[in-house]
Amino acid sequence: MKKGSVWAGASTLLLRLSNIVLMAVVARIVAPDELGVFALAVTAHAILISIAELGVASAIARTDLDIDEIAPTVASISVITSLFLAGLMALFAGAIADFLGSPAAQRPILILALSVALIGPFAVPGAQLQSTFRQDLVFRANMISFIPGSAVLILVALGGDGAAAFAWSRVVGQLVAGTLMFLSVKKKYPLGFNTAYVRPLLTFGAPLALANVLSQVLLNVDYVFVGRLMSTADVGLYMLAFNVCMWSTAIIGSVLNGIILPAFSSVKRDGGDVPRALDHATRTVALIACPIAAFTCTFATPLVAVIYGDQWVEAGPVLRVLSFYGVVFVLGLLFANVVISTGRTWVLFAVQAVALISLIPALTAGIHFAGLVGIGIAHIVVISTVTLPAYLWAVRRATGARTGMVLRSISRPALASMAAGIVAGLVTWPVAPDLAKLAIGGAFGAVVYGFLTWGLLYPMLPGTWLRLSGGRGRHVPGSPEPRGHAGRRV
Repeated sequence: MKKGSVWAGASTLLLRLSNIVLMAVVARIVAPDELGVFALAVTAHAILISIAELGVASAIARTDLDIDEIAPTVASISVITSLFLAGLMALFAGAIADFLGSPAAQRPILILALSVALIGPFAVPGAQLQSTFRQDLVFRANMISFIPGSAVLILVALGGDGAAAFAWSRVVGQLVAGTLMFLSVKKKYPLGFNTAYVRPLLTFGAPLALANVLSQVLLNVDYVFVGRLMSTADVGLYMLAFNVCMWSTAIIGSVLNGIILPAFSSVKRDGGDVPRALDHATRTVALIACPIAAFTCTFATPLVAVIYGDQWVEAGPVLRVLSFYGVVFVLGLLFANVVISTGRTWVLFAVQAVALISLIPALTAGIHFAGLVGIGIAHIVVISTVTLPAYLWAVRRATGARTGMVLRSISRPALASMAAGIVAGLVTWPVAPDLAKLAIGGAFGAVVYGFLTWGLLYPMLPGTWLRLSGGRGRHVPGSPEPRGHAGRRV
């Protein structure tokens, strides 16, 4: 395992754990309705930010393209579109808030318009670091930005405006992280506009941007349903449960977005075995995501009570239902990046469109019959019966990997996680204190899971650990050997 990869993985875990701790602190300051207002505001922000650079920055991360030739045009497109969309967001902030069902969301929407504007200037530097596998610099920037962003969040929240606190925190963190990434890249590209590259860039980027929009709509349309049909407090409870169910994505999502695209495009370019690389990547993701989902499902309500406080316990039943969603979502994120690496961005748009068409009626029925829990059930039904099969079909078309091989890569981590969750639940059934339940259940579950998956986990340990344990360390067959843009090892 490369030093940069170890550092990036460790720093990602530290950053995500820090975010969980920060949210645990802030949850005791803000009320569910304040978090709900921010959730509605960030819905509009997420949709606009997904198209702020029209998807063209992802072309920088493709190692089969000449960065020096396309970067100035990419930078110009990114800056122009992000400023335009930020202006629209600010101009129509009041109308957007009314549509979302919460006039109080207007102020955080205005603040988050600044975040949309910041996408353009930092699009190319971020993509440069991604294309050269410098995730260590990306995560270092994010970790440093976490400090001022957290300070702003806590201070403004203590002042009594929780929704604005979350919005200002996001803007400050993004500004600091983007500046650090810009300073980290060795080569700075000026704005430029080569008309010869506009059409191919938009042909590649536009379907990706539209797919990103649909992806964000899929992730946030439920907030609109809850905001319009229930209350902002319900939106806050649902957002908390959804964020916890996405812990696996929070831990490894940025790694997938940062590494998979350039890695698989390199494997494809060099004539490597893409199906075997996919097999290894799928198994690795499942080994991380499945036990997290099993733990959050088994101990949903105690987990929410201990970390966030008693005012949030109503999010527990929703979290129990949504736990499975987190696993399928992070696998879909992996498959999406693999498809992008082959240049078939239109496929993602088609997958997201079909999923959205299926989700709208499912959400309507779910919220009508079972409230917040019904929305969670609707998400699971759609992602498991529509989205995941569509991704598997797309991956097979793009890489030649058989669906059975991909499912076998997932099966052992999934079954081991289920067994660990059952054992942990049975052992802690008579335990009353929530903290003791989490500690004892986590320990027993970890032992069971480690025992059942040790044969898969052992080869993934860092080389130093293997040498200390008497092993020699080895490369896992089928895993990609990343190379930089110039073909050098990273």
